[in-house]
Amino acid sequence: MKKLLSIFWLAIAVVFFACESDDYDVDRSIWIADPNDSNLPQYSESGYNTFGAQINGDYFTSGAYTNTPCYFVWNDTTKSLKMVLNGYNSSYRYYRYDDNRDMSLTIIIPCDATINCIDNLYLLDGKSFDLSDTQIKVEIKRGDNLAETIPNIRSGKFTFKRVQMMYIDDEFYEAIVSGTFDFHYFDGTPCNISKGRFDLGINENLFW
Repeated sequence: MKKLLSIFWLAIAVVFFACESDDYDVDRSIWIADPNDSNLPQYSESGYNTFGAQINGDYFTSGAYTNTPCYFVWNDTTKSLKMVLNGYNSSYRYYRYDDNRDMSLTIIIPCDATINCIDNLYLLDGKSFDLSDTQIKVEIKRGDNLAETIPNIRSGKFTFKRVQMMYIDDEFYEAIVSGTFDFHYFDGTPCNISKGRFDLGINENLFW
């Protein structure tokens, strides 16, 4: 009987510490593969901190070791909102020390001045932006290179399908920002970014 009790409490301890050690990973990123393409995360609206897109047959995805997959910056001078996605130019999400695989996508969108703080991110809910609009800037950065502005977007759309404001005990916790994107541009040769999707938990440390 004592042996059974010992095994029982040992099992409880293992489960407890496993949950404790996984808390950070769960808070950071939950990857659920798209059933139609396992190199991309399934579209979700749960704050899983994942994103992904196809780039001319390759992939741009959130990394397993990327602590800040996304952040927002409000520019009060230009009245614009910048959204930055940080990840890897690869379908393999576990690059950790290969800077050449680092990639970021930045979207700078002119916005109403009311979206100047995280409390008002909900105003983006359901909004869609035409990326061929010359007032919208799109930048791509690969490796250690400077960000490359893409001026020749032929067509494309960036959509905030759903923005949910989450509260715990009546205090703001995070905004869950989910949506899709795709665009086509010409950079010497035709380039396509397609099947883009994102599901991000944005707290006060990720909006400034």
